[in-house]
Amino acid sequence: MTDDAVPPEVELDFRTPDELWSGVYANAVSIWHSPYEFTLDWAVAGPVEIDDPDDPASLLRVRAIVVTRVRIPVGLVFDVLQGLSQVMTDYERLYGEIRRPGEG
Repeated sequence: MTDDAVPPEVELDFRTPDELWSGVYANAVSIWHSPYEFTLDWAVAGPVEIDDPDDPASLLRVRAIVVTRVRIPVGLVFDVLQGLSQVMTDYERLYGEIRRPGEG
């Protein structure tokens, strides 16, 4: 290839195996990192539990069961953020502003 040659464009062809087609539900995420990767632990959070119902200052606890862990290399983080931002913008254009539960 010469210095002025344009490399061919590469397009990922995502295919979802049948056993993964339905996906998993998650309503909580924990994000952490190592020097080499970011990890997203997707979980389903349950109801609030009180450590000691007789103590009004008792700790409130929510058990979150991890349903899947996704690790991504550091170099992919910007692509993930840009992709989420674009999809969120498209969603809001179609359906309106995304609000957290309990917000107006």
